[in-house]
Amino acid sequence: MRKILFVVFASLLIVSIMIIVTFNINSTKGTEEEKEEETEGLSWDMAEEILTHISDPEFPEYKVNIMDFGANADGSTLDTKAFEKAIQHVNEQGGGTVVVPEGTYLIGSIELLSNVNLHLKDENTLIKFTTDINENNYPVAYSHWESTPVYNYRALIYAYDAENIAVTGKGTLDGQASDSVWWDWKHQIEATWSESDESLQEKASNQLRDMNNSGVPVEERVFGDGGYLRPNFIQIIESENVLLEDVTLNNSPMWQVNPVLSTNITVRGMTLQSHGHNNDGIDPESSNYVLIEDNFFDTGDDGIAIKSGRDLDGRELDIPSQNIIIQNNTFADGHGGIALGSEMSGGIKNVFANNNHFDSPNLTYPLRFKTNAKRGGVIENIYLGNSEIETINEATIHGTMYYADGKNGDYLPEFKNILIENVKSNGGEYGIFMEAFEEVPIKGLVLRNVEITNTANAIRAMNWADDTVMENVTINGETYPRPTDTRILGVPSPGAQLNATSLLIGGNTDTISYTWLISDTKDGTYEQIATGEQWTVPENVAGKFIKVTVKDKNNSEQTSIAYQVLKNNQVTNSDSSVEFAANRIASKGIINPDSTINLNTEITRIEVARMLSKMWDLTTPEQDIDIDDIDKSDPDYDMVAAVLEEEMLVLQDGNFNPNDTITREEMASVAVMSSGLSFKNASTIYDSTFNDGDEIEDVYLTNVERAKQFNFLTEKESDIFSPKDEVTYAEAIEVMDRVSDFAGK
Repeated sequence: MRKILFVVFASLLIVSIMIIVTFNINSTKGTEEEKEEETEGLSWDMAEEILTHISDPEFPEYKVNIMDFGANADGSTLDTKAFEKAIQHVNEQGGGTVVVPEGTYLIGSIELLSNVNLHLKDENTLIKFTTDINENNYPVAYSHWESTPVYNYRALIYAYDAENIAVTGKGTLDGQASDSVWWDWKHQIEATWSESDESLQEKASNQLRDMNNSGVPVEERVFGDGGYLRPNFIQIIESENVLLEDVTLNNSPMWQVNPVLSTNITVRGMTLQSHGHNNDGIDPESSNYVLIEDNFFDTGDDGIAIKSGRDLDGRELDIPSQNIIIQNNTFADGHGGIALGSEMSGGIKNVFANNNHFDSPNLTYPLRFKTNAKRGGVIENIYLGNSEIETINEATIHGTMYYADGKNGDYLPEFKNILIENVKSNGGEYGIFMEAFEEVPIKGLVLRNVEITNTANAIRAMNWADDTVMENVTINGETYPRPTDTRILGVPSPGAQLNATSLLIGGNTDTISYTWLISDTKDGTYEQIATGEQWTVPENVAGKFIKVTVKDKNNSEQTSIAYQVLKNNQVTNSDSSVEFAANRIASKGIINPDSTINLNTEITRIEVARMLSKMWDLTTPEQDIDIDDIDKSDPDYDMVAAVLEEEMLVLQDGNFNPNDTITREEMASVAVMSSGLSFKNASTIYDSTFNDGDEIEDVYLTNVERAKQFNFLTEKESDIFSPKDEVTYAEAIEVMDRVSDFAGK
């Protein structure tokens, strides 16, 4: 069947040639105007051509009743053999339907064979999967585990090298996973500062990753009993003409529906409810012509996550997930609603999502792209349209190349040719959050008719290409494109030449103008003092406060934070990066410009808290926090509690320990957690890039690596991080300077 599939893929390529030509998938030439026309040409109309290649399988009229093959339907006696006999019998008869009537059935893993429809006839038809986990009930078979080929426990419902198969009906499939069954095999550090129970699957997971990247033959990757690699609920491998319709899935061990290297897949009208670790709803993997429609998702991870292989395996196989239609679905809880990645080394292309509804305060990202430089891959030709988003948790539109390992890898991913239109959304920490590596900016991004309200932060646009189009985009009532990320460069002091900078994503920066403003006090009335991108500070304004306002041709504007002009005796004239950083954060009010600091002295936790408080104006917590060693009557209580509430620092066994020093590994987490970005569900980094990485505590490792990638805090000497060393004022000042500039503070 594997050979047949490659022939099928080749023939389908011929059928799809007009689509590919229209999309200009691999075009790297042409004028900027032509590139813009290509992106704007992407529309839902192209999905209609894809739909002509997707159809439901057809089955002979032949039907059998599972009870005739010895099923007990008492919920306690294993009925696996009855299901196996019925499926094999129908397959041998040339195809038909295995009818499962009302009742409760207890079974282990079963395999679907060609031309068989497993039909759960009644709403009261319940199939439960045994919690007696062993290789008898869940045989070891060729599988994919998080997009890596492996021999492991077979999926609860499994198919390999099959055609014309289905699971249909109004009944329920219950995987019976819970905190004490299946899910207890996986624990992770989900919050940045949290400790974690032992992850039983971590050893085998790491072994499998190593096998992948070192090219170990799949036949030698054998797990099962003792490996603790949880199987998926329904996994369809190297098969074609598949229908999953109407059934309800509850309590999956891991991913719920995972078509792999398969063609012509329809998932329709299903209810997918499972809140365990990695309980994605539907994950098409290196599959072609997939229709996902009219489903309800309430998951512990992504609702839909499109995959295409991981790391070396995925790159060598090089088969994308493509020609995928997602329409008329409803999403409740989940990390991502519609997510592309992160295991996408083979690429993702030609995905069209339309008329989908999202509504849950526990939904992190309705529309999401995620990858990193270890996995690589290209996401291209993506249409996300007509999305109604009632309530969300983090960001309406989220895209990052910094997922998990981030830039720690040699395979730069790409995001290109993406159209997001007709989106209405409310709430969240960010409206639009899309970041890429400088080497591979996001190309061909079009945002059209997007309205986002009541979001805490409007936009993060990191490394978007110049061909970005923003048309009729409003966030919190402000229209985009408009100036963003406006700041002043240099140290404001008498005689200093300062530069202003700003982004105008989707617009021409040549059209923006700069106005310099001045006031006697930070919160006073500001008056114009100069115009232009550069300004030389007059001698007579020391001690005053300055801002810069940027305005585009549509009179949309943004004003920077206030900077104090330092007096000559407050400025250290030195080429030292530390002293330059000290001058910068003094002008921002993060440290007192009149204070005398011994840069070589180790900084205390209370001093770090004071800097964070001033950077983010954290003066009073929203709720009281119990701090064992700081009484509520203490003058520092409100400030410390406010910083703790934002999780920029944390208590240690109930104490703040204000006069203790702070280690470099903890300072790295302070930097990341105070950077203004949410890294919720950015996934854990397990492998350190430092030679002394084994000395870094697990709770800090992820953010030590992130701090390095964002240049907040890097090695102390060549490839040595020295995690247990105490942080000096010099180091803390440079960290605060980098973080505050990064956060626009």
